[in-house]
Amino acid sequence: MPTIASLFENTVSKYPDRPALACGASTLSYAAWNARVRRFAQALFNLGVRQMDRVAILQKTSEATPTAYMACQLLGAIAVPMNHRLSPDEAAYILRDAGARAVIYDDAMLPLMGKMVLALPDLRTFIRVRSAASDVSDVSGASGASGASGAPDAPGLPKHHHCFEALIDGATRLDAPLPQPGAEDISAIVYTSGTTGRPKGAIHTHGNDVAIATNCVMEYSLTCTDVALHIAPLYHVGGMQAYFLPHMVVGAANVILPRYTALTTLEAIARHRVTTLFAVPTQIQDMLFHPDFAAMDVSSLRMITTGGAAIAAATMQRVIHEFCPRVFNGYGMTEASLTLLLHPRDALAHLGSCGKPTLISTCRVIRNDPERRVAASETLAAGEVGQLIVRGPQLVARYWNDPAETEKKFRDGWLYTGDLFSVDDAGYFHFHGRADDMIVSGGENIYPREIEEVLYHCPGVQEAAVIGLPDPKWGQAVTAFVVKSDIDLLAAEVIAFCKASLTSYKCPKQVFFLDQLPRNPSGKILRRELAPQPGVSA
Repeated sequence: MPTIASLFENTVSKYPDRPALACGASTLSYAAWNARVRRFAQALFNLGVRQMDRVAILQKTSEATPTAYMACQLLGAIAVPMNHRLSPDEAAYILRDAGARAVIYDDAMLPLMGKMVLALPDLRTFIRVRSAASDVSDVSGASGASGASGAPDAPGLPKHHHCFEALIDGATRLDAPLPQPGAEDISAIVYTSGTTGRPKGAIHTHGNDVAIATNCVMEYSLTCTDVALHIAPLYHVGGMQAYFLPHMVVGAANVILPRYTALTTLEAIARHRVTTLFAVPTQIQDMLFHPDFAAMDVSSLRMITTGGAAIAAATMQRVIHEFCPRVFNGYGMTEASLTLLLHPRDALAHLGSCGKPTLISTCRVIRNDPERRVAASETLAAGEVGQLIVRGPQLVARYWNDPAETEKKFRDGWLYTGDLFSVDDAGYFHFHGRADDMIVSGGENIYPREIEEVLYHCPGVQEAAVIGLPDPKWGQAVTAFVVKSDIDLLAAEVIAFCKASLTSYKCPKQVFFLDQLPRNPSGKILRRELAPQPGVSA
């Protein structure tokens, strides 16, 4: 059974001179990147990191991120990629829950690390990626940008810490044979975004991640001639397992953008002649609405893939006509990456759909009943809304240190997603929102997604989200939160537009205007943070 490490070694053997990573002004070939990965793996080994030890990666995206991740794969250590936007308490919880032996962090995390040291006395190995060394100084992998000692500049950090570049410079290349992990051994613990409570550590095995990478290579027809632009965070399944690793497996070039903005992304597409782009819907909208969009050369793009949040039909139509004609709209989770996919050939005919199960996925829509355990056999008829359950080799088997949630979500080889879907007569799956997001108003079940699709077609609306707010008469009142593209748009106009397309009980009772919708880094709307604010309703 191949592993991510063995697939990496295969790519290096086949394409040693092809570009692997481009970050800032520097580019590494696969041979040069492999040398850095192996030296860092040796450095981790010298520090006592062994197979199954957890190594946390807590930094903004840079060349060091995939280098550290792949070094863990070579060692058989378990990578724990972490969101660099976490609060000290949130980050400490994950480090403690994972039992991390080492943490790799960058300068931006210094204040965070200083606060966490006292809370995590068992975490003794700290490896700092200095900002000055974030871009590789030469493609051979030799860099002297960091100090030899790597001494910290922040008070509170322990004395036995290390500098990322100094470790690479001081280590010999790792060539000794290592124990080869099996398909069931753990390659990474990826924590969920925690939109419904404490983050859960989804255990990704080598078998899971090889299945995800292979699935993406086949579905997207990736080749060594592709140039991928990485604006999605690499601590997320959508950025690493379902996008970076598939491109690495085929020997494609990977352009890393340390910080996303709409303008820098458009400029990078033109400069690097990018062929594939993964962007969440909110990023796609940022680019489409950017005043310089029409002047940018994006003709090199052969495909855009999106996911992380359901993309509105109106946005999809604009992307196809104005940005890139080949758009893949995918659905997946931290626990089951790339489960559904709408192919470009079907995009216009099935706008708003998440497509059909991918090559390795089995999906069903079953009755949604929070009061009892619904069996996988209780499937619904076409058009009925219920809970999506999925099965396939990309599916993680359990959560780290959480048997209760494991027992709740994983049953008989199926993942109970908690997402509401329907299947139409042609077999296309349609997303209706989280089961927890369903609005019950006057005894009627209302799905926010249906209303949001209408709102995205309303002139002057750039983004929209719908929730139910407490109401003494109806139980919950349908409430819309809108980001304007037309500053003169009025709430009454939005409500009137909805009334022309929706039955009365589904129409928003109130509309509130916001500068932006609260989202997590994966692009998912944080509905619990939506609340009326003084002065935002017209």
